[in-house]
Amino acid sequence: MAGAGAKKQFEANRKKLSALRIAIAVGIIAHALIRMVLRQGYLSKWHWIGFGATFMLEAFAYSAISRFAEPEYSESGELLYGGADLNMGGMCGYWHDLLYISVFTQVATCLSLYLWYTLLVVPGFALYMLAANVLLPYWRSTSGAGQEQVMDEATRKKMERTQQRAERRRMKWR
Repeated sequence: MAGAGAKKQFEANRKKLSALRIAIAVGIIAHALIRMVLRQGYLSKWHWIGFGATFMLEAFAYSAISRFAEPEYSESGELLYGGADLNMGGMCGYWHDLLYISVFTQVATCLSLYLWYTLLVVPGFALYMLAANVLLPYWRSTSGAGQEQVMDEATRKKMERTQQRAERRRMKWR
């Protein structure tokens, strides 16, 4: 049997998913009405390709978000787990960002064709995250591996004395 927290989380996730479905519908309807119906002269195959690409991004992001929110039920049908918190960061936050960017692009391209370039934010951010979290730490860790540290004379003598004292103590206790 689920506690009150799981039931609250289930309801919060249901409301959030409903709001996301409304946002997706608004983007699709706005693009279809303005770009494809009112501005028929500006319609080309690239608009259809762009519309299809943003729709696929939205569908992919929404399905990923909805998988985070999936509740778990017992065999008797009782709620066990209300789903993950959709306001958490990490991958769920990135899926939300992708969804919002694609909806914005669908609506904004009704105003100008140059706003299709907004979708380039997604691979740009992915490259930034790859560089900042994978490549730079790797390069920093391997750059100093082959080099020996150079110590000044005083530090070297102090370390030698410390090692000699430690060796004398070990010999004394044997």
